[in-house]
Amino acid sequence: MRNLKLKGLKYNKGKYNFYNDRFVFFPPQVIDILSSIYGEGVKSLLVWLGKKAGWNLIQNWDEIIRPKTLEDLVNQCCNILSNHGWGRFVPKQITEDLIILNLFHNISSQLENKSKYFCYFITGLLTGIGEFALYRVNVSETQCCLEDLNLEFCEYKIEQIK
Repeated sequence: MRNLKLKGLKYNKGKYNFYNDRFVFFPPQVIDILSSIYGEGVKSLLVWLGKKAGWNLIQNWDEIIRPKTLEDLVNQCCNILSNHGWGRFVPKQITEDLIILNLFHNISSQLENKSKYFCYFITGLLTGIGEFALYRVNVSETQCCLEDLNLEFCEYKIEQIK
């Protein structure tokens, strides 16, 4: 397999390194399996796993991409996250105490079994990133294309807790 051209991603002998962090790609059905086993009880697990992943990723990215401003950090994170297969992240608003992101092509909307469980993981992922950028945050999904089929995107609000 040839090296992928994504900045920061290296492939060597079956191992992916993304900004020097080993990265494992897993099928979205893993989240489906967890949800079928634990039901709604899996929400806290998925948010926690997402938060840990988001925090670890953003720490490494910050050291390597060296953003000059919060806006630069959010824009670069959205570009990188959009390459992970969860969907396309687009910043809508960026201030010192509020970040609003739209997620187009949410992976769950592309699967046979559409599920909010993916949104829980993404909420956790954005919590980890938000806590790194704004310290203490509350992340909420204010619009969901899985709940309202007329929407083309999900909207996430990352608010700083004062």
